[in-house]
Amino acid sequence: MNEDMTIRSRPQPACFNCGNPGDPLYAKLKDRLFGASGSWSLRRCGNSACGMLWLDPMPLEEDIHKAYASYYTHAVRQGGGGLLRRLFDAAKRGYLANHYGYSAGAGVAARVLGLLPWFYPGRPAELDFSVMWLEAGARGRLLDVGAGSGWLVEHMNQLGWQAEGLDFDLQTVTSARARGLVFHQGSLPMQNFAEASFDAVTMSHCVEHIYDPLAWLVEARRILKPGGRLVIATPNSNGLAHHFFGADWRGLEPPRHLHLFNPASMATLIKNAGFTKFRIFTSIRDANGTFIASSALRDAGRFDMLAPVAALEKITGRGVQLAEALIKVVRPDSGEDLVVLAERDR
Repeated sequence: MNEDMTIRSRPQPACFNCGNPGDPLYAKLKDRLFGASGSWSLRRCGNSACGMLWLDPMPLEEDIHKAYASYYTHAVRQGGGGLLRRLFDAAKRGYLANHYGYSAGAGVAARVLGLLPWFYPGRPAELDFSVMWLEAGARGRLLDVGAGSGWLVEHMNQLGWQAEGLDFDLQTVTSARARGLVFHQGSLPMQNFAEASFDAVTMSHCVEHIYDPLAWLVEARRILKPGGRLVIATPNSNGLAHHFFGADWRGLEPPRHLHLFNPASMATLIKNAGFTKFRIFTSIRDANGTFIASSALRDAGRFDMLAPVAALEKITGRGVQLAEALIKVVRPDSGEDLVVLAERDR
């Protein structure tokens, strides 16, 4: 018998982060990316020092798996080949060697090629993201929370980390394990990892999917070694694309994105989780992709993340990314990704 794909919900009138009531922001939103059922609304926290966005009504936790039935992490994407790909790979190795100390396989030629990303709008931000801003000197045991397809676990293992993944989705966990990756299934608090057992915990576009982000960050701090690092990347609700596209902003992604943060609301969350040493900034990393997807949602009413992108769209997206980089000089909170680099006190 086929499962009923209706996603039930409950009211969520107040901000979990500061307890203030929310003002209606968007109503009758549909999932135009992966076709999950339901009509969804968002609120904005009425506290000007917070401003967090959240779904109200909120999907029931026991039904949320239905929103991931056709999620993009289930697809297997093949990388390209040829001379241009090898050149890009060499430039990537050189950049990571020059900036983060990952020197294996990066000779003099690669280090010189590592200067090229600076001439490609947004590429340095993408390469920073590819190692989650973690230097080679911090290498040890790493847990990627919300690991999805396992691309980061695989990549960090190649760079000398002992990386493991965690995801609630059994299909993605099974697929990752079949590729030889160490993957855990379920929520972070239920894993019962030993205290101070990881050198780094990463959350790449994960925290916005979590029902109780505070409990997860408290647990992340507990399992970090003294001096260990928590790195979070999440959509920035103060970013330029949200201001420009409004309800068509790709970062909304109802009903999977339960909470959306800005620098102020994220700072409150990090402090409440017990971190005292942290830095929050924004990145232009996905400004091009966000522009392309949001434009499609506005103009066509849907967007296929796995479909090929036309050359003109790619060029336009990179132009937007360059423009955002320039705007970010005078408005630092305008980047598409909100990034947190936090450290557990020694």
